[in-house]
Amino acid sequence: MKGFIAVFIIGVLLLCSANSCTKLNVKLYDRVPVTNFWRNEDEIAAGVAPAYASLRNMVDLFGNYPLLECSTDEVILPTRGGDWYDGGRWEKLWKHTWDANLPQVQSYWSFIYGGISGVNAILKAVNEINLAPSTLASINAELKTIRAFYYFQALDLFGNVPIDSNYNSSGSLQLSTRPRAEVFAFVEKELKDNLSVLTTAVNLKTYGRSTQWFAYALLAKLYLNSQVYTGKPRWDDCIKACNSIIYSNQYTLEPNFFANFSISNDKSTENIFAIPFDKVGGLLFFSLQAFTLHSDSWRTFGLDAGGFDGFCSTKEFLDIFDSGDYRKKMFLVGQQYLNQTQYIYETNAAGLQIDPETNLPLYFEPEISVFSSPDPKFKMAGARCAKWEFNKDGYGGFAMSNDFAVFRLADIILMKSEAQFMSNDINSALTTINQKINGVSIRTRAKMPDFTVSEMTADGLLAERARELSWEGWRRNDMIRLGHFLDARIPEKAKSDEYRKLYPIPQVELNKNRNLTQNPGY
Repeated sequence: MKGFIAVFIIGVLLLCSANSCTKLNVKLYDRVPVTNFWRNEDEIAAGVAPAYASLRNMVDLFGNYPLLECSTDEVILPTRGGDWYDGGRWEKLWKHTWDANLPQVQSYWSFIYGGISGVNAILKAVNEINLAPSTLASINAELKTIRAFYYFQALDLFGNVPIDSNYNSSGSLQLSTRPRAEVFAFVEKELKDNLSVLTTAVNLKTYGRSTQWFAYALLAKLYLNSQVYTGKPRWDDCIKACNSIIYSNQYTLEPNFFANFSISNDKSTENIFAIPFDKVGGLLFFSLQAFTLHSDSWRTFGLDAGGFDGFCSTKEFLDIFDSGDYRKKMFLVGQQYLNQTQYIYETNAAGLQIDPETNLPLYFEPEISVFSSPDPKFKMAGARCAKWEFNKDGYGGFAMSNDFAVFRLADIILMKSEAQFMSNDINSALTTINQKINGVSIRTRAKMPDFTVSEMTADGLLAERARELSWEGWRRNDMIRLGHFLDARIPEKAKSDEYRKLYPIPQVELNKNRNLTQNPGY
């Protein structure tokens, strides 16, 4: 069982019924800790577990994940005949025409502030115990660090947001919107104040929990985007945070790129912080397989059910990859055949697949020239994602137990290289991006030559981040920082206005709290 999943489940069960675990009832938090709790390692793990439980909703493919990816050039969900129209929400994300009533905007706001409220409740409860646990300082540090991660997302997606560091059981606080730079300073202080108290251990019991290395990774990401968030660059601080992880020798690059996305990727030596999913262990499941595969892909890979013909990538995005780049195997393109092996494209003429609904060859055409089409072929439009190992067992094959890595060592290396480049230290940037750890570099394991001086540009770094981190939730963040989020693109997206770099505060939240101020442009 993955990491601290056993005690994680105990903690969640203490706080919610089996039917409500995906949406924790925050009001239950303050009833759990009692004077004879929080006394040993397992009880502490169970006590803090609910602070992490809702993180699984970050990868909710109907709600939260689309804000990170479907507003970029990386993931598109076109309208295929009558499928996937859903009130135009996917088209609005792709074309940057959303408003404050977009369901995904409300979903992500609720996810963030529900998570923050949950952490505040646990902090209040554990700090009110008459006989304080001997490890109270480390418990507080762990909880405040995960709360800082929720606030980082609020800062990144919405900009000017309320700061709520106290639990209120009535939930009726009318907090005011705070300036983005102030939220940045709050996140930075929370991380730095608690850094030294966090554990440095990297083992099964700290897997998926706040460690010093997670805090350093979050600081690095904060500083990398400082110019966007505050108007002031913090390149040196980003480099220092990255160095703290790299030189700790706690993490290595996996020689096989796809080991980071296997069903057993909790064993990856590269993943710094991951959100655990475990079908068997009861931690719900990662459902990307269902959202990207064709309805007949079950026969392609020997699954027990097909997909929903949803998320995909366009030809323009695939063109970022060199044809020899091993990472490009994360995409399914062209004619599909029976009994293919994931990551290995096998052309077996005798096993050519036909889409049973259209009686057309099952051929994934990545070139998408329109967003919506009734053409039967359009059901197969777009390259499908095969980055995470497909699950062949149970619940329609959709219940993937792959953990979702939020921070990997490869990202840390790329962040450091970018910060060095932005500091005009080109030679150091090249040395960093081409360094070998565990016998491989980011490029050599992709079967690609070293990064070159001619590639060392803002656009070159953005392209390499796309190749390495596709579909991992960082594309919007990267495109905004490196200047391409607002660009026009195929299909049908015009150049966006500047205010689209932030999402609107949901209208339902404005209706509830008149102290909130809507972001400009909405």
